[in-house]
Amino acid sequence: MAIVAAIDIGYSNLKIAVGPCGAEPRVLVRPAGAAPADRLGERIRADAAGDPAAPLLVEVRGRRWAAGIEPARLDGWVRSLHEDYASSDAYRALLAAALVLSGERQLDTVVTGLPVGQANDPRRCEALRQAILGTHHTDTGPIEVARVRVIAQPVGAYLDLVWSAQEPGLLERIETGSVLVLDAGFYSFDWALVVRGDLRRSASGTSLEAMSVLLERAARHLAEVHGGKPAPLALEAAVRAGRTPFFQAGRAVALAPVLALVARDVAAVALEALRQSLRREEASVDLVLLAGGGGELYGASVGSLFPGAAVVVAADPVAANVRGFFRHAR
Repeated sequence: MAIVAAIDIGYSNLKIAVGPCGAEPRVLVRPAGAAPADRLGERIRADAAGDPAAPLLVEVRGRRWAAGIEPARLDGWVRSLHEDYASSDAYRALLAAALVLSGERQLDTVVTGLPVGQANDPRRCEALRQAILGTHHTDTGPIEVARVRVIAQPVGAYLDLVWSAQEPGLLERIETGSVLVLDAGFYSFDWALVVRGDLRRSASGTSLEAMSVLLERAARHLAEVHGGKPAPLALEAAVRAGRTPFFQAGRAVALAPVLALVARDVAAVALEALRQSLRREEASVDLVLLAGGGGELYGASVGSLFPGAAVVVAADPVAANVRGFFRHAR
């Protein structure tokens, strides 16, 4: 049976869904920290065997890298946060880690995604496809990738909703109406408009007012109110782990109100870009799907933009795209 690996290499999380085509995939989520192994902070307490937080050691251009770890564990290293991320060594390290985590030696199809603005560029898509295709030599042995598909990231969340939706009214909106997918990632805030199953590329796009901006503002706000230094990396790790309260200068602070406060301004800029991209679109929005690590934070401002539209948060929104990537291989 054909084995599929869906891989979503984000700036904050590495997501993998793997299994036989048509079956329920095994889904893994790891932090997307990656750097040369000598930049990994010294661990006072050694990682236990089988510890899911332990780094995966891979080789990139002849150099050992540690991948799949919290970025806060990296010492003296600034992670890639730019539009050429998919061609960076950090991305290659995370790709190698994802292939190792798949546990497979032969992958018939790998499906991955790019932000909407980049997925519309055939050269970027082909460059990424060629980087993944073929044989990858790892510490666990060679891993062969026979075929690669590259799609726009929010399409994954849409396919995940199509696959999982049960409620008749929701299914009708998906099949006969217009679905706006909002994917709030760490580097980019993407949206895609799907009208009766067709992707409207001209009405889809990307804003950089994403979770990285929101977390930086939240960290500055916490430092201004409670003292100490802004700590975006620590705040990112706390949000990823769902830890609350957050300690700022020794004080326990509830994160939800702080994130909601700063999200209003960040979301306003991103949603204005979204509004501009939809101004020539004749179809009204019937359903808004919120995905990605910050979907709910942006969703608070969506209702007023699309009155009458149903607003749905994807189940396990962080992994929604990669689950949809897996379904795309059918």
